[in-house]
Amino acid sequence: MFGEEDGLTEDAIDALIAQAADEVADLPPATSALLDGSALRRRDRREERRTLGGTVRVLRTFVPLSGPMDNEAA
Repeated sequence: MFGEEDGLTEDAIDALIAQAADEVADLPPATSALLDGSALRRRDRREERRTLGGTVRVLRTFVPLSGPMDNEAA
């Protein structure tokens, strides 16, 4: 059924599936925040705040010291 060219045998695949199932079984149960999406929304808001905070710190503003300011006397 499985080709030897990839090095995977049916026994090796079964062992990988069993190992993955064991790891998933050890995880804590999903909380209501994970199930209803509110945890994802909070994470997205935190990432947006970090991104905006970094952007605002990088932006530099200055007023030119010379040149027209559109408020010179005629």
